Amino acid sequence: MDALRERLVQLAGEGATITYEELRRELRLEGDLVPLLRALSVAEDDAGRGLLTAVVVRADTQLPGDGWFRLAQERGRNGRDRRATWNDERSRLQKLHDR
Repeated sequence: MDALRERLVQLAGEGATITYEELRRELRLEGDLVPLLRALSVAEDDAGRGLLTAVVVRADTQLPGDGWFRLAQERGRNGRDRRATWNDERSRLQKLHDR
C-alpha cells in the first residue's frame, strides 16, 4: 500500500493521471484494484488529504470509474457535474501534494 500511495501522491503533485492498467503493470499489482483504491481514498480523505485515487483513470474515457464518482458523492463532493467534481478534486490534490 505504501508504494501505491507514494506513486499516486507523485502523480497528484504533478497534476498527472495513470490508467488502471498502467498502475497495475507499473506496481505489479494483481487482482481487483477497486477495493484497494477505495480503502486508500477513504484513508487519505479521512486524514484531510483528499480522494487520492482521482489520478487513476480508465483508458477509454480518461476519467475515473463509476465507483470513484460514487465514493466522491458519499464523501460529500458535489456529484452533479462529474467532470467538474473530478477536476476540483485533482486541483485540490495537486495543491496538497505539489513538491
